[in-house]
Amino acid sequence: MRWLFAGLVALVASVGVALFALPDPGYVLIGFGKYSLETTLLVFVVVLAVAYVSLRMLAGLWHVPARVRRWNYRRESRRQRKLFDGAVMELVEGRPERAERRLARLAYGSDTPLDVYLSAARVANRIGAPDRRDYYLKLALERNPKAEIAVALVQAELQLAHAQLDQAQSTVTRLRALAPRNSQVMRLLMQLYLQQKDWRQLRSLLPELQRSRILASEQWQRLAVQVYREQILELGASGDLERMKSGWKQLPSPLQQDTDLQAVYVQELLRQGEHEHAEHVLREQLRQAWNPRFVYSYGDVAAEDAAAQLSVAEGWLDQHPEDPVLLLTLGKISLRNALWGKARTYLESSIAHQPTPEAYRLLGSLLEQLQEPDQAAACYRQGIELVAQGRPAAALAERPGHGDAAALLEGPA
Repeated sequence: MRWLFAGLVALVASVGVALFALPDPGYVLIGFGKYSLETTLLVFVVVLAVAYVSLRMLAGLWHVPARVRRWNYRRESRRQRKLFDGAVMELVEGRPERAERRLARLAYGSDTPLDVYLSAARVANRIGAPDRRDYYLKLALERNPKAEIAVALVQAELQLAHAQLDQAQSTVTRLRALAPRNSQVMRLLMQLYLQQKDWRQLRSLLPELQRSRILASEQWQRLAVQVYREQILELGASGDLERMKSGWKQLPSPLQQDTDLQAVYVQELLRQGEHEHAEHVLREQLRQAWNPRFVYSYGDVAAEDAAAQLSVAEGWLDQHPEDPVLLLTLGKISLRNALWGKARTYLESSIAHQPTPEAYRLLGSLLEQLQEPDQAAACYRQGIELVAQGRPAAALAERPGHGDAAALLEGPA
């Protein structure tokens, strides 16, 4: 269509020129040394036009190879895009093996984009083929030497997903040397330590994570609590009470106020037999805010002055007269004081408000001691029935903490 239009324009132009030149064709004289050229203006214009068209054609022939290369590039790009789109559809539709085959066909091209190699590596890792995954990443680095950090980041991420912790540690260590301030490198390092449960290394990484703001403040708080929780447990297991107390005092102030950490600390103090210090910590925390977990733990404290301990706990009844956990705690403290009547009243009141296997067990043991075997047996039976229904054997007896380390960082980043 374009050529037809050009021909039509040329025809109209030639007719116009002919009509214009017929009355007077003009005269052109060109001289050079002894030589001269004479012709009409019309012929001269025609010769110039032919020369111009010939030069354009020659220039076009000169650019033919470049145009052919561009055409081949566009065709190859369309083919690659078609294969890549097909691989994406195969993957989304649940056929990762076929997706990898499509991507593998692309990976051997000379101008293959980086994302093809990385996608092929991800798919190979997903179907459990780490050897092919590493081969695709090797090809990616060979074809794109400047993408060393990007390729290594993907490699470490996939190694962690495949639980290859030794290989991941080697890759992340190399990344740390290449890009020590890269936020993604620090995130991978954090994930590596979490999977390794290397709490000591995580503890040293916490300040850097906070400064870089890789994590939201809530995520950082959860991670810090888990890390220091493990530190407290480690110090408690070592049996070095003074080191554990010193470690607690060195915690950042906001973490000392975390109820989960406080509960772990009190639990370890009680396990170490440091009941007086545990009572002091619990009373201070309950003075600031009412917490059933601390109320329950207060009942496990074997204070030297059990009567004073009972008096303190009974003082809380004014504001919490129907709290079943407080009533259970009062029952336990009364038992240690050998106040059988009080202990029975408190335990029965706790059961009336919230029956638990632990309250029934304690009441049954007391009734046995009071020579009431039938009522004691009934208490034991009711406690067993609650356990059979899925109730925990002890009220609030679950170990405090934040659960699985892998779930620590769930939520908005």
